[in-house]
Amino acid sequence: MHEIKIPQLGQSVEEASIVMWHKKEGESVQTGEPLFTVQTDKAEIECESSATGVLRKVLVGTDVVVPVLKVVALVGDRDEPLPDLSQYWGEAKTATPSPHSVTVSANAKADLPSKPTTESGGVKFVSPRARAKARAEHVNAEVIEGSGAQGRVMEADVVAFAETLQDVPSTPTARRIAGQEGIDLSQVSGTGPRGRVTKEDILRARQAATVSPSPAGVRRVPLTPMRKTIARRMSESFFTAPHYYVTVEVDMSAVRRFRDVFTSFKPSFNDIIILATAQAIKAFPQVNVRWAGDAIEEREDINIGIAVALPDGLIVPVLRQVQDKSLEAISFESRDLVEKARNGKLLPDEYSGNTFTISNLGAYGVDHFTAIVNPPDSAILAIGQIKDQPVVIEGGIHVRPVMKLTLSSDHRVIDGAVAAQFLGQLKRILEAAEF
Repeated sequence: MHEIKIPQLGQSVEEASIVMWHKKEGESVQTGEPLFTVQTDKAEIECESSATGVLRKVLVGTDVVVPVLKVVALVGDRDEPLPDLSQYWGEAKTATPSPHSVTVSANAKADLPSKPTTESGGVKFVSPRARAKARAEHVNAEVIEGSGAQGRVMEADVVAFAETLQDVPSTPTARRIAGQEGIDLSQVSGTGPRGRVTKEDILRARQAATVSPSPAGVRRVPLTPMRKTIARRMSESFFTAPHYYVTVEVDMSAVRRFRDVFTSFKPSFNDIIILATAQAIKAFPQVNVRWAGDAIEEREDINIGIAVALPDGLIVPVLRQVQDKSLEAISFESRDLVEKARNGKLLPDEYSGNTFTISNLGAYGVDHFTAIVNPPDSAILAIGQIKDQPVVIEGGIHVRPVMKLTLSSDHRVIDGAVAAQFLGQLKRILEAAEF
């Protein structure tokens, strides 16, 4: 009997939830054939069968969060006896079944440990690493807002929550109560010396806390795991990294002429900007760095993230080692990644490991904007639309296609002069169109 497991989906992925089984118990399955689909915090991923035979037993239903490498099904010969299933049920978790759900037997469910529930009645899941971190930080993981799949509380959620407790001047007792009850100290008015939050302040805040109904005409939309992740990461970036912004205007006439000569394939303007950006980073590797707390990490590979808008939020697939890629390779690979992103088919390793990010809102008619640095990067390039406008050249007025580029940088690692020189180099590369 072959055990089918949730595969290792990437270095940063601890768990996933099964959203659909493509086979029913008793049906034949081939090695490499799609068997089930899982949901991580940012993408749905089809998982293939690692064995040929008959799907004898489904051990985990849909909408259930399980750790990676968890055994979720058994594949074997049609008449092969099943092993003792108690070894698998012990770690299983229940959840509200979906239309594609495979039912777990009643006897197995009776042995499952109970889990704390959320206000909506659903199961509150906490990853093992998050629970261990919560014990170390003396906080209650059950009251923390989770950013993982199905609202799962992850280790990063615990760390972020614990940091908020330390950021507000408060007494040890006040921090302990806030940590156990999930109270946001920043929202509590302190009456102690210099505004310090005391135990009495926490107790008053707890007593006054009420859940008010939504006003008439207001619809509350529950946060998806993706939206929670975006909110957490962007908040951490904006309030941790001191941002500043540098903007240049680029005459895109040469790029337009350069693009028109292609016949075998047609690169997008974004593809050309990615290529030019990699060349500018080669000249100024100081922007391809990361703040590491006690050091600045310089990266050799130029891995450029491409911001892609989705109905539920934003995802950034990553083009790896762009410094070694031709324009044709960039064009085909970026299109493939964007298509997979929009279809929810990206693997976790395909949207991680970025060293620099590009966000292009030109297609939406945007002339100019500033973007928030996408961790772990230290810079992000915001691209506006290419727009014909009058410019003065040698005393005469001419109409040229102009595009605005804005670099957002983390001032802890990138100085203003470096950002200005990098953008100047990028402007020269694009206006010369000599790639």
